[in-house]
Amino acid sequence: MSLTEHALIYVSRSNSNVHDSSASEIIRSILAQSRAKNARLGVTGALLFSEGYFCQVLEGERAAVEEIFGAIESDPRHRNITLLTFRPSTPRRFPDWSMAYAGSTAGPVWTRKMEGLLANPSEIDSDQLGRELLVLMTDLVRQQDLDGP
Repeated sequence: MSLTEHALIYVSRSNSNVHDSSASEIIRSILAQSRAKNARLGVTGALLFSEGYFCQVLEGERAAVEEIFGAIESDPRHRNITLLTFRPSTPRRFPDWSMAYAGSTAGPVWTRKMEGLLANPSEIDSDQLGRELLVLMTDLVRQQDLDGP
């Protein structure tokens, strides 16, 4: 196990109106940029965008993950960025994806949960939420693999 291999999970709000036609274009743009940069830096992960919330898992060498998260923190497309976990981790959950897209619908239960958490970040159980989001995103990515492109 490489001691520098890390996994980071965060959630944030989108600064764009999720119901306008530009939302899907913004997601396409984020995915294209993420996939290129992540591939160059050897980072893998998954992105979920649902009802105006982003959730992302980044996996890779610590310095590369920190560089990408630093860019996210200054990205005007995000607000209320909440870091859930950043710790040493192997194996990778999304090893074949420079940035998998877990989809645009986590369902209303997750949307309400994220709304509540971002409204009260001090009440977040980061470990528990991080584990739950990893399971959700892994299942969503696996389902998309089964459904095809």
